[in-house]
Amino acid sequence: MKLHFAFSLLALSASAMANIKIQEELYVPGKNPEIVKELVDTGSVIIDHVTSEGFELYGSKGLSRYLDQKNIVHLDMKEINDKALADYPTSVQVGQKLQDLARRFPNIMRLFSIGKSVRGKDLWVMKISDNPAADEVEPEFKYISSMHGDEITGRELTVALIEEIGQKYGRDPELTELVNNTELFIMPSMNPDGSDMRQRANANYVDLNRNFPDMTRDTQSSPNGRQIENQAVMAFQASRQFSLSANFHGGTIVANYPWDSKYDLHPLNDFVKELSVEYAELNPEMRSSDEFPQGVTNGAAWYIVRGGMQDWSYVWHNDLQITVELSHQKWPSYSEIPEFYRNNRDSMVHFMKQIHRGAGFKISRPNVQGVVNIRNGNRDMGNFSFKGSEFYKVMPEGDYTFTVQEKNATPKVLNLRVQRDMIRPNGNYVQLN
Repeated sequence: MKLHFAFSLLALSASAMANIKIQEELYVPGKNPEIVKELVDTGSVIIDHVTSEGFELYGSKGLSRYLDQKNIVHLDMKEINDKALADYPTSVQVGQKLQDLARRFPNIMRLFSIGKSVRGKDLWVMKISDNPAADEVEPEFKYISSMHGDEITGRELTVALIEEIGQKYGRDPELTELVNNTELFIMPSMNPDGSDMRQRANANYVDLNRNFPDMTRDTQSSPNGRQIENQAVMAFQASRQFSLSANFHGGTIVANYPWDSKYDLHPLNDFVKELSVEYAELNPEMRSSDEFPQGVTNGAAWYIVRGGMQDWSYVWHNDLQITVELSHQKWPSYSEIPEFYRNNRDSMVHFMKQIHRGAGFKISRPNVQGVVNIRNGNRDMGNFSFKGSEFYKVMPEGDYTFTVQEKNATPKVLNLRVQRDMIRPNGNYVQLN
């Protein structure tokens, strides 16, 4: 891990990453990422998946020629990926599959699009709940995959998860209890253009996971100037009450927890690391990683990411999120997808259930906004805004005091208990007038 830490220090100066056009996708073998320090310092490249074997390097046309001039060995990742692509469905076929699943299981599924990609493809989300057409007072969870178009494993695994839930609802007690008491949202592909183009970036050659608001350089969560796919996800997030989520990637196998953009510890560092370890522990290949102890890593300790979804979701939306890297190959042979699903299935289901390690309230009057202060014994956990008359927060098990403050109203004090491995009917909510 010393390599990762040293390199993340190097990456701090890459403040222009959100504007980089990704037209070349290269892999640089070796244990010395400082060989491209001058590129990083100018903010002209994006680096990803730093390991003891090498790292990925993304930039505009001419990057490979520059490396050739410097005698830096590199491989073209698109050529590597092209060998494994033949059997994968297109984004249109994935959409057709999702529409078919929604038709087969209308009692628990509703498919909708949150917007369009640069090339006009639907950004599909599947809602799974026992009353999918209603907006119930239940904890809200989401999975998003493949914002990097060439990291395809998660797209296939999330579709497989949706199908299994549909097939086993009413027969599998664990899945049935989860669906009956939770609102689950699964987005298999945030970047369908990139997947169809067999590339990391969207059709504008922009890295979507460097294009969200960043707490180290942005003072507000504004969609202005961002890619259309990011804008769609930002509007979707703002319309819901998500409090736990994960996004899926590929290129190595590890569960990555925040922060990504700075070295300070997350306010819930021990808890979010625990959630990540639990995901990894149920995945045989992840938990036995030689690269990452316990199969997990802190994001910034691995390498700095500016403008990532993971940090943005918590800072502006109180949505605790981890990033899961599912496969060493970004496009593994399609015949290997069932094995990847077997390795991740229990982890994915277990992580969804952790949405119930939380507590919240619902105000009977519509459109109430305010602030809630949360204390755990003598520990002040901070103030959190709420909207839409609703608030829910995932936290470590324990006893909490919520002080709910509406504008120009007397504060309401609630005593709530968070327990693990317990799904309460429709979640651990208190109703307020």
